[in-house]
Amino acid sequence: MATQVLIPIFGGLFLLFRIWLSLYKLREELQFRRFYVSRLVNYYFCMMLIFNLQSAIFNVIIAVCFPAMIFTSVWDYNFYSKFKNRTYWKKNRRWLFVERITMHPPLLISGLYMYIAGIPNFVPPGEVTPFLIGILIVYGSSFLLDVRLRKRYNWPNGRDLLIVMLVSTIGFSMYYIFG
Repeated sequence: MATQVLIPIFGGLFLLFRIWLSLYKLREELQFRRFYVSRLVNYYFCMMLIFNLQSAIFNVIIAVCFPAMIFTSVWDYNFYSKFKNRTYWKKNRRWLFVERITMHPPLLISGLYMYIAGIPNFVPPGEVTPFLIGILIVYGSSFLLDVRLRKRYNWPNGRDLLIVMLVSTIGFSMYYIFG
């Protein structure tokens, strides 16, 4: 089918776009924020698409992070509502908007799709290995790269993020084990 080819191609192009946008185009504006958890998870989302939603590891990552992405949508609302008043973002204003709009919404849409279609269609029940690897990838990369967790920057924001991540992980675990 065409989707078996188009989804991986879109995922690869979207990954290249997100890398270019976050790490190069908006390097000055984002600074250390280039490695925030949501941006990292966005790369895993792209990998999920590249593997055509067939990689249980990347599917687990998106499924686990989906509830947290609902919470972070509050931060998106704050970003969009205060966007016009941020005068220090004059240089790449439109690109910052594009970066933000392509960060959380794709994760929310794909996570919602996975939950509606049924998690067992994406993460085989009873397989603990993909779950553990996915969790290690997310938490490992987050603690290594996100300064809010590594250096307690902007605390308690990092603490709140960690709590949301843990609740999301525990919630998905309960859904996956008992669902």
